Amino acid sequence: MTSLPKFASKDRVTDAVLVVLCGVAQATALAVATFATRDAFTALHAGTVPATTTLASLAGAGIVAAIALLLSRQRSEALGQSYAIALRRIIYAHLAGMPKTRHAARRVGALSLRFVGDLSAARLWFGRGLPRVLSALIVLPGAACILFLLSPQLALSGIVPIAAALILMAGVALHLEARHAALRKKRARIAISMTERIAISPELDLMGRTQTELKLLDADGAVLRDNALARMRRISGLQAILQGGVALAGVATFWAAGTYGVATGTTAAALSLLALLAMPLQDLGEAWDQFCAWRIAREKAERLLSEDSSARRRRRRGGPVALDLRGKTGDGPLELTVPAGETVTLQGALAPRLGAILAGLDRDTGWQVLYGDDPRLPVCLYIGDTHVALQGTLRRSATLLNRKRPKDDRIREELDAFGLGHLCDRLGGLRGTVGEAGRNMSPTETLRLDLVRAVLGRAELIVIDSVRWRSDPEAPRLLALLRERLDTTLVCVDADACRNDISVSPIAATITQDV
Repeated sequence: MTSLPKFASKDRVTDAVLVVLCGVAQATALAVATFATRDAFTALHAGTVPATTTLASLAGAGIVAAIALLLSRQRSEALGQSYAIALRRIIYAHLAGMPKTRHAARRVGALSLRFVGDLSAARLWFGRGLPRVLSALIVLPGAACILFLLSPQLALSGIVPIAAALILMAGVALHLEARHAALRKKRARIAISMTERIAISPELDLMGRTQTELKLLDADGAVLRDNALARMRRISGLQAILQGGVALAGVATFWAAGTYGVATGTTAAALSLLALLAMPLQDLGEAWDQFCAWRIAREKAERLLSEDSSARRRRRRGGPVALDLRGKTGDGPLELTVPAGETVTLQGALAPRLGAILAGLDRDTGWQVLYGDDPRLPVCLYIGDTHVALQGTLRRSATLLNRKRPKDDRIREELDAFGLGHLCDRLGGLRGTVGEAGRNMSPTETLRLDLVRAVLGRAELIVIDSVRWRSDPEAPRLLALLRERLDTTLVCVDADACRNDISVSPIAATITQDV
């Protein structure tokens, strides 16, 4: 099971410490400003100009607080981005190590949300929510101590309403997570639905589905709006409770000042301190909202990371590999051996599954595969029905299997050999753009580009399970050309729905099955 990133990495601990130190600096500046405010009002009440040291203290405290706030926001953002980067890396590596069948069982939109919603929730909590909580844990107790130093009577009268507001906020906040869960569920449904429909929207329009889809979108949007408003009411309620607590603390301060005869300067300083506390208290409400979002995202991420996944181990051999596959079928044990450098065709209903296992694309604990005498994968290329391509240049697409990119002349030589010189010219040379999944190429062109990729990357094992190969009338010529330009072990899959067993041709491969 893959775990979530640990918070206590070197850079994140450093940023967290800096955020805490910024909170200490803000609390210190708050203390200096509070006592300087008291002295300034005392001087004004006496009809004199505040002392230069008092004014300098006020100015210095303001500058220090501003710098601490700026640095705190910067390091908080760095903290959130750092955790999001680590989480993104772990999720991608986990998905890459999962069997292909698990990907096929998931909706593309749902997987995409892991890289949008979950990462956004992580970034906001670790980059904003958690640092604000850390700062509040320093500033709020510090402010309470400052109030007691000013006047115990004013401190008691001001702290009681704020403490009551915090307790009330805690009770109201308990239901915020449920609002987040409902909002996330509806938002995910819309996002996944749109991810699937946008690509086929012209075809849906051709079938007269546009108005129906728009009505469904409006209905989902209305529910999403209601859930979003309910969440916002809850957040606003939390902030209103805290704001009300500060307001009542101000009223209580005026009452205590009049009752106990507290000096005007001290009262003014206490009121200014309460006003400054309004912001960190408001931040606590927003921080709880961000924590709730992260808790839900964390559960989703942990569920994904609990699925089976392990990095595929590879080792380049420098030439074709022999295959030794052992396992059990419904008809009994099965053993398949293929000498290095041979071409075989797997036939039957089980053939696609065995082809994916041989290529390392899927894993099955009931099957054992050796490449020569080594369980590690060789340099392998799996050619399926869908051409694997990333948005980028033709040069990049042709060399995806290479760690070190060959020279352009070598790339062009192989493209010409497999009849793709016209494609290179049509796209504008090796720098021409290949669309996602090869959308700007024909199926025959993508098949030939796959073979070019195998030759350039010196694939030691090639598994072909593609309708593009089976339906291409030039497949025999392409096979001869591939054999001419690359010494490799080649497995072709030809599934036949009418067959329940497994057969292999030609005789270069041997297969035994005990019934």
